[in-house]
Amino acid sequence: MVKRRQFMAAAAVALAAVPALPRPRAAVAAGEPTSFPHTLVERTSGTGLIRPGMHFDHVAFQSDGVLPEGVQIRFVGVEEDGEWHRVRFAEHARDGEEGTPVALLAVPEGSEGYELRGGGEGLAAITMNTRDGQRMRTSRETGGTLEVPSALKGLSLPPVHYVTRAGWGADESLRFDGAGNELWPAEFSPAQTITVHHTALAVNGDPAAAVRAVYHLHAVEQAWGDIGYHLLIGPDGTIYEGRYSGEDQVPVFAGLPVGTGAEVVTAGHVGGYNSGNIGVCLLGDFTGEMPTQAAQDSLVRVLALLCLVTGVDPRARIEYVNPVNGQAITVHGVSRHRDWLTTECPGNMFAATFDAIRERVARLL
Repeated sequence: MVKRRQFMAAAAVALAAVPALPRPRAAVAAGEPTSFPHTLVERTSGTGLIRPGMHFDHVAFQSDGVLPEGVQIRFVGVEEDGEWHRVRFAEHARDGEEGTPVALLAVPEGSEGYELRGGGEGLAAITMNTRDGQRMRTSRETGGTLEVPSALKGLSLPPVHYVTRAGWGADESLRFDGAGNELWPAEFSPAQTITVHHTALAVNGDPAAAVRAVYHLHAVEQAWGDIGYHLLIGPDGTIYEGRYSGEDQVPVFAGLPVGTGAEVVTAGHVGGYNSGNIGVCLLGDFTGEMPTQAAQDSLVRVLALLCLVTGVDPRARIEYVNPVNGQAITVHGVSRHRDWLTTECPGNMFAATFDAIRERVARLL
């Protein structure tokens, strides 16, 4: 029997022309205990000067109404205050729900607080410390490798690595309510399309901490019980498993992906159009700069791999139909978030050059 990860590796033979992906930053031997920090949180509301009562590395904002405009922030340091910057809000939603305007920012080192202007009293602030909380231990595998099966051992193909949920520190208790019921049970639909996003979030040296911040925002503050992306990619090209899809520690799929009809877990990255839509998110803000070459190379390899195992044509115009709610739209097989809804995602500079990514993927198929 061909194992699931072996099947995906076989498809990856066509990807050898793209530079090899890095090994997972957090990988340890199978079953070797490791630990990760619990995310600490402090909540406030309104605008003005806010000095959290703890060290903090991320801050999120959530509006209880329409998409806020004109909200600005500056971080307050020990010696001097930073410049004012626009807070970019986005609306992500699970199917069947209204989008909630949220924003997530990385905090510059040395900040003692922040000052906010605009947005009104309906703006909630969530201050996070993703690095210094009580450490939780796990014996789950933290690194996954998509390997070439024995029948193909004569071929030269570098393995494809990713960091599992345990590897980046997913607190799996957040997926359940107080009675032990799963808040967002996994549902699966045949893959139709793939959508690329950015977090609009600067990464301050620790991509896993950024993933934990996104996870907390989606799972707790938006009350989803999980992260809304299937896969995330860090600036160094490391791939992170996103939405929970089962106990086999292979992201995205339910069972063996066998081309057209391969079933993917429903996530929450394009409101109304999530079922059968795979969401891949780059960590970073690409409004005024491009993703690193390492991140782009990883994205190309991941997209090509996903296209191979699902039968998605990255350049084709397809009519996506949500099998749950019937909503339909015509998009490319591999598209940008902004192709679905009114948003700046995945950033103006990256979005303007996205055709090149799509072409690189197509050349590998």
